[in-house]
Amino acid sequence: MTIPQDPIQFLTLAEAHAIDGALLSTMEKFMTRITISSMRIITKIAQELRVHAELLSAQQIVQWIEHDSQIRKEQGEDAAFLKWTSPHPDLDFEDTRQDEVTPAKLSSHEKFLTRMVISAMQALTAIAKDYSIHLEDLTAEQVIAWVERDAKVKREQGIEASFLSW
Repeated sequence: MTIPQDPIQFLTLAEAHAIDGALLSTMEKFMTRITISSMRIITKIAQELRVHAELLSAQQIVQWIEHDSQIRKEQGEDAAFLKWTSPHPDLDFEDTRQDEVTPAKLSSHEKFLTRMVISAMQALTAIAKDYSIHLEDLTAEQVIAWVERDAKVKREQGIEASFLSW
């Protein structure tokens, strides 16, 4: 039996299995999943803004996610790129951080996602640079392989010698 796949998938089952099989700690696997999922969002934003993904600013990411959130509120979840429904839509948490995300018209869940995407930019830009390609051309396999190499450096030479501090 074939299970239909959502055309917008941030991490495929095959990618999840590849991450599970990677020589990474539990935290590194978790962060790799977040990085690949963020890469899909960043790529979509870059396509819509017609720029290379590594050139996106944090403010552009915030504005795009804010716009997508507005589409979801006005036109429904199917019209938005980011699809999620909260079992507790009125549940919101106080945002005490002071960054480019704080003033955005987003729920606390959306702000959390936005911060994850912004934080993934640094690693994804470095990975793309190492492969001499644009960020939007990266594959999940390349991200996993790069994170594995960086984790090996961390294990062998210490966290100071690695790029990632996960």
